[in-house]
Amino acid sequence: MFYAGRDDEAIDRIQKTLEIDPNFWIAHTILGRVYLRQSRYADAIFQLNIAKGLSGGSTEPLTQLGYALAKSGKREEALGIISELKALSANSFVPAYTFAIIYNGLNEKEKALNYLETSFQEREMQMSFINIDQRWDGFRNEPRFLTILKEMNFENK
Repeated sequence: MFYAGRDDEAIDRIQKTLEIDPNFWIAHTILGRVYLRQSRYADAIFQLNIAKGLSGGSTEPLTQLGYALAKSGKREEALGIISELKALSANSFVPAYTFAIIYNGLNEKEKALNYLETSFQEREMQMSFINIDQRWDGFRNEPRFLTILKEMNFENK
C-alpha cells in the first residue's frame, strides 16, 4: 500500500499490525514514512524514534529519521544522525544509500549524488527502489541521476 501511494489503506493496515505487535519496528518505520509523505513531520519523527528504539541497531530507522529531521528543518539534528551513522560504520556496514537519502533531505544534491553513485557501485539493495521512491523526484532531471537510472536499466518515469 505504501509504494502504491495508498496512504489511508497503508495507515489502516499498519495500525492493525501494531495492534497485534506494538513492538514491530518495521511497521513503525513504514508508518513514519507514510507520515513523511504527508508532511506530518512531528508524527513521522515520533514513529521513527519508536522504530529506532525497537530495531536492535538497524540503520533503516536511523536513515528515515535523518531524512525526516532534514525535511522538517532540523538540520543540525539530521547532521547528528549522519555523524551517528558514520560512527557506526567504523564497526559495521552502513549502506552509502543511507547517507544519500539524508543528504537528499538536506537538499545537498552533490553529496546525495556522490553517495548514490557509491550505493550503485556497491549494488546496494536500496537502489532497487529509486525509480519509484518519490523522494528522488527532485533529482529526475539531474544528468548523474539519469545515468544511474540508465545503468540500472530503469526508465525515467
